[in-house]
Order: sequence, then structure tokens, then C-alpha cells
Amino acid sequence: MQLILIIPIYNEATAIPLVIEEWHQALSKALPADSYRILVIDDGSKDRTPDVLRDLQTKYPELLVHTQKNQGHGRACLTGYKKAEEMGAEYVMQIDSDGQCNAVYFPQFWERRKESPLYGRRYERLDGMGRKIISLTLRFCLYVITGTKLHDTNVPYRLYPVKMVAEAAQQIPPTFDLANIAVALYLEPEGFHEIPIDFRDRVGGEPSIRWFGFARKAIRLFRDIGTLNLKRR
Repeated sequence: MQLILIIPIYNEATAIPLVIEEWHQALSKALPADSYRILVIDDGSKDRTPDVLRDLQTKYPELLVHTQKNQGHGRACLTGYKKAEEMGAEYVMQIDSDGQCNAVYFPQFWERRKESPLYGRRYERLDGMGRKIISLTLRFCLYVITGTKLHDTNVPYRLYPVKMVAEAAQQIPPTFDLANIAVALYLEPEGFHEIPIDFRDRVGGEPSIRWFGFARKAIRLFRDIGTLNLKRR
């Protein structure tokens, strides 16, 4: 298996059919049908998402669904990375389920997959100034605390060698909330490249972090970072 596409999902019944169709088209053009799978991690959705996913599986044979109790976006990503290793994949790509991740950039990522971990760098964002400010604030604070050179440690558009990210996932404490940020920080010493992407507005549902929850999430993140044993390049 060459590639597993990981999509963590929570209450995205409206968006997920469009996301699966778009990425099915992109992956089927770049890879043989038997060399990739789309793995959706349903993080305890309470809307019609499980029913929608069952219907989609009848249309897309490459679509797999893993259901778990709600643990948060970051933990769902870690589950996906570990599942990709269990499935014997070489590479794993993670995107989000709300329609913001434009598949047009996938060929660039796939062509450069052997260089290092790859991250999207969101130059153009259509999801509002508020979200852009949150990302810039996070970027500045993480630079001050950890010295990271990554511009967007939380970007939901990343491609990793499976062995590398599965090993990193094992190092993340179970209490770490925004675990995908921790993965990026752990793997930074391995090197990285950032590829410019745009970031569309979400198709439906509600964002997992809003203004009123950002401060609480940020405080917990910076406390959690103290539990990581980070190495610098």
C-alpha cells in the first residue's frame, strides 16, 4: 500500500460527500486503484455522519471507516497514523473533513514525498480573518516557546512517511490535546518542506475552535508542550 489518506471527522454530514468525491478524483488520477485507501476516523459524530459514511462506502470501494469515542481532532489524527502503519502503508496524508483542503495541490505533495515531511503553507485563506489571526498568534507563541521554524504546525494538509509519523505518535502523551501540533514539533528535526496552498471556506458544520475557546485551548497547549521531549535541528 503506497498511501493512506487520513480524514478525522466530527459532525460533517454535509461536507464529507464532497470531500470524498474530490479526493477520490485526485488520488485515482495519481495512483493505481489498489495502492491507496481513504481512511475516515469518525470521532464520535452525533449527527448523520455515520449514515452518510455508510452510503459513501457503497460508492467508493477505497473508503474505510474507523469509529471511536470522541477524543478530539488531534487524537483522531494519531489514531489514523497508527492505523496506517498497521495497514502497511508507505505514506500517510492528513486533511480535514470540512471541504477546506483543496485536492489540486496533491500532485505536488506526491511528487515530493521522498524529500522530507511535507506541510501546506496557507498563503490565501477564505475562512475569515479571525481564523488567520488565531493561526498567526499560535505561530508566534510557538516560535517563542519552542523556536520552531514551521509556519503552521496545525495545518491540516500534511504528508509523512508512515514509519516516521507512527513512531512520533507513540511519543505523544495521552493527555496532549492538540496532538497534531505535537507531531509536527517532534518531527521538525527530521527536516521539512512547506508547499504554498490556498485554504477554502468550510462547506458546513462548525469549527472546532472558536474565539471564545481559543484562549483556553492555547493555555492548555502551552502547558502540554512542557511534557514533550523535543529536540531541535
